Amino acid sequence: MVEGTHPDGTRPENEQALAAQAEIVGLPTMLAKFPGRLDAEQVLACLKRVGYPLEDVSVLFQVEGSDQVVDLTTGHVAAGQSLTDEELNARKTQNGQTLVLLHPTSEQAPAVRQALTEFGHPDTHPDIEYAGETRAHGRAGGVDRHDEHTP
Repeated sequence: MVEGTHPDGTRPENEQALAAQAEIVGLPTMLAKFPGRLDAEQVLACLKRVGYPLEDVSVLFQVEGSDQVVDLTTGHVAAGQSLTDEELNARKTQNGQTLVLLHPTSEQAPAVRQALTEFGHPDTHPDIEYAGETRAHGRAGGVDRHDEHTP
């Protein structure tokens, strides 16, 4: 082994330079939970009115008592789920909640939140959670994490 290298052959200064460049960015995320099954097209129209890009929106239905979700825009089981379309059809009448998942920036979040709050039945308001962008920077000896402050 060459002096100044680790057993894997890397040099400490190269390791530090690589770690300084390493960055993981977690997108800001908003999750709105509505009781019952909503019409996906109406949810998307609500977000379109405030100028939010629809390609970033997932409208899902979660069957009560399960973590399985159905993509309401396609009518099929969402990717990565163990539920089959046949099992889904048997559960269509079950209770559950509509989940709207999207990634608005902190500048977009207030308008999106307002639009989602006003959507649906006037007597029920969605439970809306928002987490701002997270950045993790790799460095020698660990990770520095910086979370965007959200109101």
